[in-house]
Amino acid sequence: MSYPINIVSPQEADHNWRSLLKGKKIRYERKADINGCCIKLMTDKVETVNTFDENFYHLSEKIRSHGRLLVFDDGGENFHVEYEPISRSAFLWNCNYYGYVKSIALALAGDILEDLHRFYSVHGACLDYRGEGIALVGPSGAGKTTLSYGILRRKKSRLVSDDWFYVRFQGREATIMSSEKEVYIRGGIEKDWKDFEPLIEDARFDKKGRAVVNLKNLLGGEKIRSVTSLSTFVLLKRDFKDEKLIEEVSREEMLKLMVENNFYNPHLLVRDKRKQKLRKRFIKNLLDVAKPIVVNTTATPEETVDLILEAVS
Repeated sequence: MSYPINIVSPQEADHNWRSLLKGKKIRYERKADINGCCIKLMTDKVETVNTFDENFYHLSEKIRSHGRLLVFDDGGENFHVEYEPISRSAFLWNCNYYGYVKSIALALAGDILEDLHRFYSVHGACLDYRGEGIALVGPSGAGKTTLSYGILRRKKSRLVSDDWFYVRFQGREATIMSSEKEVYIRGGIEKDWKDFEPLIEDARFDKKGRAVVNLKNLLGGEKIRSVTSLSTFVLLKRDFKDEKLIEEVSREEMLKLMVENNFYNPHLLVRDKRKQKLRKRFIKNLLDVAKPIVVNTTATPEETVDLILEAVS
């Protein structure tokens, strides 16, 4: 999942711009509303712009952009990112996976929001269960997606986000906000949860086996929510050597795990000391209002969902 992200100077970004303009490569442009930020996509890839259109809320082309996402090939083979933080311009070179486009668009909005508006990013899922928010965070392969949709199958549950959400503190409350119009889901979720077979059957999958889908068509609008208040912060792991399946840990221990693992977010664009301090303070404040739990996902998905919901209830 990790890939190189290099900070470049305004002069280097200007050079990239001139090269793209000289080569007449900018064929498609779209603007998306990502939690109030105007993120502009520019690319020569029709598949990318079409998926972007489906994935995010649209914004008027008359609105000036806050951040720019430029997706092109540079003649090389390896995917890499260059980010110029003054103009908030992210260059994605040789990208053949829309998931990176989506994640960097969200990270770009997050970079702006945490600096200017005290909104913070979490790379993870969030569901509302009986009026309380449950965050699911962890490394790739730990089961975030599987468990998110497992919880969503239960009564009195609603999905806020299955991959990335934003947080803003209002007094002693951590308000969670969704990030995408529609979800970008992998094929295979129906193998764990048969309820989602109709969704997968109708989806148009890309070369990486993923598709943007409208959950409302299958579940109804009442199963989707844009905002909730966080009560439980769940860190997922998959360790077959550890027999303990669930454990409530101290806030200090959870903070340490988050910091040591780069907040389980490989898409953060700027990782200097200032940003590290800002994000560490955010997680510390978040854990002051949310119960921290570590869940080992070595049991069956159904059993793990039961464990999480029992801990929340």
